[in-house]
Amino acid sequence: MAYYEWEVSGHAKAEAADRAYISALYNDIVFGCAMPGFESYSNPMLMMRRLAKQGAKPVFHLGENPLIRQMFGVLSAAAKQEVAQMKMFGTLCEAALDVEQTAEYAILVCQMLENGAPVNKLHYVLMKKSCDREPLILNPWHGEALPPAQPLIPGASVEPSLVWTGAAIEILLPG
Repeated sequence: MAYYEWEVSGHAKAEAADRAYISALYNDIVFGCAMPGFESYSNPMLMMRRLAKQGAKPVFHLGENPLIRQMFGVLSAAAKQEVAQMKMFGTLCEAALDVEQTAEYAILVCQMLENGAPVNKLHYVLMKKSCDREPLILNPWHGEALPPAQPLIPGASVEPSLVWTGAAIEILLPG
């Protein structure tokens, strides 16, 4: 989320002074104790609210990953009305994000790997399209825009310790 905000504001790169900004941003979008098992993860609905306040039209693409489905099931139980509104307004899509057709930016929800096997841990990365419309991944672990390890389809390796779940927040800009 921070990388997206820096990208659209023209902020060149994360700096040490941005740690307070990142901490405040995280506190605004973290699930917290209301989401057992996902307490330390960023809440896609809170991320979408923040993006909407900035003038974007975010669309959450769910995909078929079991961990994402579990997370969204718990989230839906806690926020039935908001999920119903997302469906009504077209900001919730059951299918995985189609990277070929996506907008310039999307926040991809990845599943972490340990010893080559998926574990019940999530990680978010920013995907942005290069000037030739090829996807680049901005991962907070290293802060560089790099091509994904494999073509971006659900279950593909984004980099050695991450696979993309198919879930994403597509960020549609106004205009």
